[in-house]
Amino acid sequence: MNDEPELGPLARTCSAFVYDARDDRLRARLWTTVLDWTSALFAGTGHGLYDAYTAALLSSEERGPCSVAGMAGHHPVSAAAQANAAISHFWEVDDAHRDSTSHPGITVLPAVMALAEARNLDAQTCAAAIVAGIETVIRVGSHFGAAHYGVSHTTATAGSLGAAAAAARAIGLDEHGTLSALGHAGTQAAGLWAFLDEGATDAKAFHASTAVRNGIAAARMAEAEITGAHRVLEAPRGMRRAWHLEACDPAWLLPGKDPLIHTLTVKGWPVCGQIHSALDCAAALAEAHPDLAASDAPVTVELPASALAIAGIADPHSVAEAKFSTAFCIAATLCGKPPSFAGLTPALVADETVRARMATVDVTEEPAFTARFPAERPARVTIAGEDGAVRDERHFRRGDPEAPWDREAMVERTSAVLGLTSRTVDAGALVAWCDALSGAGSDWHAGALYGMLSPERRTAEEAMAL
Repeated sequence: MNDEPELGPLARTCSAFVYDARDDRLRARLWTTVLDWTSALFAGTGHGLYDAYTAALLSSEERGPCSVAGMAGHHPVSAAAQANAAISHFWEVDDAHRDSTSHPGITVLPAVMALAEARNLDAQTCAAAIVAGIETVIRVGSHFGAAHYGVSHTTATAGSLGAAAAAARAIGLDEHGTLSALGHAGTQAAGLWAFLDEGATDAKAFHASTAVRNGIAAARMAEAEITGAHRVLEAPRGMRRAWHLEACDPAWLLPGKDPLIHTLTVKGWPVCGQIHSALDCAAALAEAHPDLAASDAPVTVELPASALAIAGIADPHSVAEAKFSTAFCIAATLCGKPPSFAGLTPALVADETVRARMATVDVTEEPAFTARFPAERPARVTIAGEDGAVRDERHFRRGDPEAPWDREAMVERTSAVLGLTSRTVDAGALVAWCDALSGAGSDWHAGALYGMLSPERRTAEEAMAL
């Protein structure tokens, strides 16, 4: 009888993982992931929540070795990592993963970069830690499944374990230490969707912060040789029992040969990922039938049940709420004013034409789509015109592994995302920094990232002149 803890194989794989920059496919995928996160981080410095979150998470009385995007000075490891995690999630432009219904990058990369600055870690070590951490978020989140996601934000729960695995690999813990780190993180993991029930969408980024805090603290506990709960998943008072999870697939906990970083999605829209397939449908219909799309013809949007539960805000009054409103996002797109990286603004939320079109949009569950979620992200949008209906249906989103961004498109996307910040960014230096990390360059330094972003904010006039 195998008496190994269920997280044992994952701990063993993560602790032993060695990144090989000669693997062209993995190097390209890591470059994409790092560029995706760093551009989201820089973009977040231009968000309205930036000042409030940095004030809450950072103290002027505390100093340390780590940088925070857009801020002068240096901060303690956990505080800096927490702040950067939240900042990179403000605009909802960071990565996503279908099966785990999570945002792996924002829980893994902030932890690795803070530890890299504090301990002067090299690119090879950081690359390995990133791949190991993302592997853990995806496997644990997918193991928990859709029932867990219905109540808990997987980015916060599985993300705590992912941050712990990444931190453990970064600081060189062995299999036993990594397993303890996962156990410590698991006992602290939390992240309820309750904030959505009360319209408190500004709180969402705090989930990423707490996951990173939990993960770093868990790895440090293990480094101090304080043993964690090795059976934190399956114990009688473990995570599955606490969350009443009974249909978890054990196969997800068994790492394979191909790292799951290859299965990440790079988002094409700055809104909740549950809406993306439908937005891709609406954009295609708006291009093919612009007059009908912008008319008052009835629109039906068919989605999995989870999309209605997470992205079902019926009457958004802010950009934050609009990101979770399927009806609004579809209406704006059909009106030729899509919620793009630069287009989702307070003015768009208040746009009378879009608001009127939103009243004609019916968002409904399609049971067949619910059955295919989360392995697919199906959506169907139908416009009932007088001369007959037109429709578009998708199984996957732009940026999913089945429809990835190539390097040129990724650089172009980065420029669009960086347009969300109110500061000047050296985009060429950012791309080169990501190249150096993914290539395990000997002259790569984590702290160099933050110098690419100017501390001064542009005025509205200066931004419009660019």
